[in-house]
Amino acid sequence: MELIFKKIKFWPKLAWVAILSETKKAEILHGPMVEVHNDWAIEGVWDGAFDKGNFDYSDLIFGSGIRKRKDELIFVSSATGVDRLWHTTGQNIIYVSNTLPGLLSVSNISLRQNYSHYSEDIMTIERKGLYSYTKQIPSSGADINIVYYKNLIWNSKSIIEIDKPSITPNFTDFNSYQQFLKETAEKLGKNASSIKRRFQIEMLAGISSGYDSVATAVISRYAGCKKAVTITNSSSLWRGSDSGVDIAKKLGLSCQQVKHSKKNYKKEIFSWASAGHAGGRNLTLFDYPKPLCLFFNGSYGDIVWDRLHQNLVEPRGDMDALLCEFRLEEGLFVTVVPWWGIRKAKEIQKISLLEEMEPWTLGTSYDRPIARRLAEEAGIERSSFGIRKKNTASNETLFWPSTAEAQKHLEKFTQSLNIKFPTPLKIFIFSQLFLLLNVIYKNTAKKMKIKQWWRPWAKFPCRHFLFLWANHTLRDVYYKTQRNQNSSLTIENKSSNN
Repeated sequence: MELIFKKIKFWPKLAWVAILSETKKAEILHGPMVEVHNDWAIEGVWDGAFDKGNFDYSDLIFGSGIRKRKDELIFVSSATGVDRLWHTTGQNIIYVSNTLPGLLSVSNISLRQNYSHYSEDIMTIERKGLYSYTKQIPSSGADINIVYYKNLIWNSKSIIEIDKPSITPNFTDFNSYQQFLKETAEKLGKNASSIKRRFQIEMLAGISSGYDSVATAVISRYAGCKKAVTITNSSSLWRGSDSGVDIAKKLGLSCQQVKHSKKNYKKEIFSWASAGHAGGRNLTLFDYPKPLCLFFNGSYGDIVWDRLHQNLVEPRGDMDALLCEFRLEEGLFVTVVPWWGIRKAKEIQKISLLEEMEPWTLGTSYDRPIARRLAEEAGIERSSFGIRKKNTASNETLFWPSTAEAQKHLEKFTQSLNIKFPTPLKIFIFSQLFLLLNVIYKNTAKKMKIKQWWRPWAKFPCRHFLFLWANHTLRDVYYKTQRNQNSSLTIENKSSNN
C-alpha cells in the first residue's frame, strides 16, 4: 500500500481529505500543520508517545489521524461527541475526511438544495446520542457517512467501522477516578509538548464560575496548562457575571477576559458549517495561542458529574462545544474532560452518590460533588463557584448569523437561489418575538413537562439553508485554493510502500 501526502498551503491548518483507490494507493491532501510521517499523519493529541504514532491504539485522542498497519489504513476519529469523520464513495473511489466542505470539494459533489433536514440530522448526536444519531446525509452523489467515536479501516477494497480500543480502568471511588484524570492530563501534556512535533502546541483552559469549567481547569494544570480564558457576562439579564478570572488566579493560571458580544464572533461561517446551528460561536471569541492550541473544555459535566443524573446509557454530543470546521481553520484540538473514560460513565456517576462524597454534596438542584471536590481540594473556596447556574452560550431561539460578514455571504448565497433575503427590521422583530415566546414556554408549558410543539424559528425564511450555505461557501474556498495551487502543489517527500 502506498501513501502519498500532498500539502495544500492555503487550506485550513488541520484539514485533510484521503482519496482511496483499488490500486492500493492512498492520496492524502492536507493543510499545512498536519503532522506527516512515513506511515501516519496526525492532527491531534493523545495519551501516548508522539514519536510512536500509536494513536489508533488509544481511546483518548483529540483531533484525528491516519495510520498504516500492514495492508490496512486506519482512520482515527476524536474521542468526543463534538468532532467527527466523513466518508463517501464515487466512481470506484472512497473519500474520507475530517472536513465536510473539503470532502465536498475533492469528491466534486454537493449537498442537495431540496433537502431541508441537514441541521436536524446533525443535531441528532445531541438529541439522540452516540449510538442513535443519524449516520448518513444525502448529497448529489452517494450518501455521506458521519462517524463519531469510532475508527475506520480501509483494506484497499472496502471501508468498515470499528470500535476504538477499550482501555479505560474501572472506577470504584473518587480517588481511582481522580488518579485517572491526573494521569490522562499528564500524558496529553507530554504528547502535546513533544520535541518530535514540527508545530508547537500551547494549552488553554476555558473557565467560568460554574462547576465543570473550574474542575476542568484544575485537571488541565496536570498537563502543564498555564493559561485560561473566560467570558465575563452571562447571557441572562439577572444572573450576573460568569467570569472565572479570580478562580484562575487562585489556580495559578493567567486569564484572558472577553465580553460576549454577538458582533465579535470570529469566522462565523465556520461555526454554521458545523451543524447549521448557533452553538459554539461563543468559543470563537477567544484569542487562541498560535500556531496550535490544545483547548480543555468542560462540556457534558452537567451529565457525567451531576448528582441528579444517573445510569447514563447513551452519551451525547454537545452543540455548545461543536467547533469542527472552525477548529481546523484556527488550529485547535478540543479535549472534553468529562468525556474522558465515557464508556465507564455509569461508574463515574455512581461516585457522586458514595458516602465519601457527602462533604461535597449540597443537596440542591445544581449539585456536582465530583467537580466540587476536585476544585475545593485544589484550594478554591466553596462560595466562589458552582452556586448559581449561569449561561454564556451562543444559542438563541432565532438561528441567524450575527456578524456583518456572515450575513453578507448568506445574502449572496440566497440570491443565487432566488430566495428573498429578509430585511434587518424583519430579523429584529422575529428575534424579539421568538425570545418572548421562548420565555413564556419555559415558565409555563415546560414546567408542566409539555413538549415544545411549536418551533417558530423552524419556519423562518432561509433557516433550512444555513448548513448548506456555510458548507457550500467553504467548499468553494477549498476548491479555489486547491485549483490555484494545483500546478505547484507542495508534495511531501514521504511515501510508504508495502
